[in-house]
Amino acid sequence: MARILFLAYTTYESDGRVKRQAEALAACGHQVDVICLDSGRGSDTQAVNVIRLPLRRYRGSSNLKYVANYANFLVRATITAVRRHLKARYDLAIACTMPDVVVLCALPLKLTGTKVLFDMHDTMPELYLDKFPGKAGKIGALILQMQERVCAMLADHVLAVHEPHRARLVAAGIPQRKITVVMNSPDTRIFRLRPIQSSDGFTLVCHGTLTRRLGLEVVLEALARLRDRIPNLKFNVIGEGDYKATLESKVRELGLEGVVTFYQCVPLEQLPALLASADLGVVPNLPSHASHLMLPVKLLEYATLGIPVVASRLRTVEYYFGENAVRYFTPGSPTELAQAIEELYHAPGLRSALAARAYATAKRFSWPSERSKLYQLVDTLLGTKSATANKECRLTLENDELGDSAEAKNFKRGTNLR
Repeated sequence: MARILFLAYTTYESDGRVKRQAEALAACGHQVDVICLDSGRGSDTQAVNVIRLPLRRYRGSSNLKYVANYANFLVRATITAVRRHLKARYDLAIACTMPDVVVLCALPLKLTGTKVLFDMHDTMPELYLDKFPGKAGKIGALILQMQERVCAMLADHVLAVHEPHRARLVAAGIPQRKITVVMNSPDTRIFRLRPIQSSDGFTLVCHGTLTRRLGLEVVLEALARLRDRIPNLKFNVIGEGDYKATLESKVRELGLEGVVTFYQCVPLEQLPALLASADLGVVPNLPSHASHLMLPVKLLEYATLGIPVVASRLRTVEYYFGENAVRYFTPGSPTELAQAIEELYHAPGLRSALAARAYATAKRFSWPSERSKLYQLVDTLLGTKSATANKECRLTLENDELGDSAEAKNFKRGTNLR
């Protein structure tokens, strides 16, 4: 079996994509190391060797500090990777964005024969355009797109997170033959249909990094319109970020202290328990160059858990979920969001139907099937055919389907819905 290294400017405990892939590859016998940031808390690493650098993610407003933090990670990660490579050669290095230049950490390894897989979680040019509109933003985005193309060129292969993402990368000049889609599907060992928890009220939930583009202020404005019309209305926000203080101030301004509760980030394994009591998942992302290219992982997690969803009408969400699996509202409109929430509160049958259709949609690209594509790609890059990986994937697919079948049938009939 191979020695595989992940390089990721993230924390292992909170990045579901890195964690899923690393554990999947370790499960079929590969020796897997992950070089990442230190979260300050550990978790079950499932046979993965996690090397936490003594660095924390910067979440402030200074661009210089962002760059310095990135540079510090890149230098430390490169030195760590090379030292470990000299002791025992890595066969494959998986460089995970952001930033794109994390692929440079793997170049010294590539010079000695290590294959490099460039896993593009996000597109930096669009994110830059959103943060810096106008001429300066366009120039910066153009430079970042050139950087993106160079980084992809340096790698042996590129991973995209969904089909619109692949199309965007092809349009930017990356050869289609060099790109494989492995979607950000929730780990089915962790995210499964949850038992219904009785509640006297109506609970909404949203989780993720707390940034402006998440659109949580829109939700707060909508709740201010609804608190007198929906008894025991609750909104649980799970996550951390530089925008949290602004949101807390907005809660006080609108007098929503008894409605909104903020929870800190938890390890991925603990997240479903926090989400289990939700009557409705909210995905309120604001419209932007970047958000139209995103398929929010939280949406897939709600769908997999059987939680009905109200979401901003964004292109990639519509591409996968169509018109009947999600209750859409115009992005940025608290009035439309309030109308959607109130409609779903009064229509439990509609919530059940939406949840069942979203669940069926998410099952089409479940993690076992996406993992199979990852296995096949890794085998191709390494020039091997891993019977262990293929067998393990087939067995897990079968077990997932068998273990979920009775519950899923009841769910689709509406007998196991909120």
